[in-house]
Order: sequence, then structure tokens, then C-alpha cells
Amino acid sequence: MNFDLQMLIDNWDPLMLGVRTTLWLFLAIMAICTPLALLVALARISRFRTLSRLAGAYVNTIRALPLLVILFFTFYGLPAFGIYVSPFTAAMIGLTIVTTAFLSEDLRAGLLSVPRGQFEAAAALGLSPGRFVGRVLIPQALPILCAPYFTRAIVTVKATSIASMVAVNEITAQSMAAVTTTYHSIEFLGFAAAAYLLLSSVLALLQAFVQRRVNLS
Repeated sequence: MNFDLQMLIDNWDPLMLGVRTTLWLFLAIMAICTPLALLVALARISRFRTLSRLAGAYVNTIRALPLLVILFFTFYGLPAFGIYVSPFTAAMIGLTIVTTAFLSEDLRAGLLSVPRGQFEAAAALGLSPGRFVGRVLIPQALPILCAPYFTRAIVTVKATSIASMVAVNEITAQSMAAVTTTYHSIEFLGFAAAAYLLLSSVLALLQAFVQRRVNLS
């Protein structure tokens, strides 16, 4: 089959709608899950055993469940409890739940890389937990956290494609809709691949920039 550029031109508006939806979904997920994942990671390394165990139970349970099952639950299951949300919101909730669990483990590993003596010194100085986290723990862990954080962000961009299973008009859904109506798969699957590659590449470049700034600081 020959590549037909006109097919892409004729379907450009819905394809770009898919790109915008993917971008907004990704940004919403990362904006919500980043502080949540940090809180879960801090809970995991907390000296309070009950809090640490509850956080661990959440992380281990979510990591053991397939993403699609969680997504179907937020889309089909929530209405059973009288909670009705749009497909976009259902996908955002499901993906945020999963991304928070995985990202919290990435962050926990970085936080644990800070020498234990820093914890003891902060306790000796009487620093409050908030001041210790904000002024000692995170600044020292930041160079180590950059790579896993952006890696998780790239994984999340690609994971948004599964939102097509719950009627979210993101890149994959719009591309497959075009394939269904035109019977031209190469053009639209190629577009989807290029779009994900572009978004992931931008994040990789951003990671390199942030790491240089962090290492120079």
C-alpha cells in the first residue's frame, strides 16, 4: 500500500484533537500524581510503622493489578457507587492511581539514597519533618530523582494510549477511528507512532536540561 499524505491532511483536525487530549491527560496525571507519589514515598520511609505499612499495601496492591482492570473499574465500576464521571476523568483517575504507585517507588529509592547521617543530623538539630524534607532530603536526592522521574513520565505518555479503551479521544483512539473509516492503516498508525515519539523525545530533552541544571547547582 502506498503512503497517502492526503489522508493525513483530510483527517488532520481529529488527529490533532487526539494529540491535544493526550497532552492534557498526561499533564493532569503528572500534576496530580507527583505530590501524591512524594507523600506515599515519605510514608513508606516513615518511622511510623502503621503509616508505612498502609502505604506499602497500597503500592503493592496497585502494582499487582493490570492497568486495564483499574481503568475499567474507574469507568464502569464507579457508576455502581453512584459516581458518574466523564471518560477523560475516569482515565485520569485510573492512570493517576497506577502512576502514583509506581512513581512513589522511584522516589522512595532516590530518597533512601541520602546518607542516613543526614536524618540523624536533622533530628539532632531539631528540624521539623517539613523543614527536613524541603531543605535537606529533597535537595540532596534531586540529582538522583531526575532520571527515574522523567523515565516514569515517558512511560505515562505511552500509557495514555490505553485510555482509548474507555472512549477517550486521544492519539490512539483518533488514529484507529481514521483507520476504520478510511481503511488506510500505514498513514494513521505511522502518525500515532510519530506523535508518541515526539512527545517522548521532548521529555527526554527536558530531562537532559533539568539534569544539567541540577548537577550545576
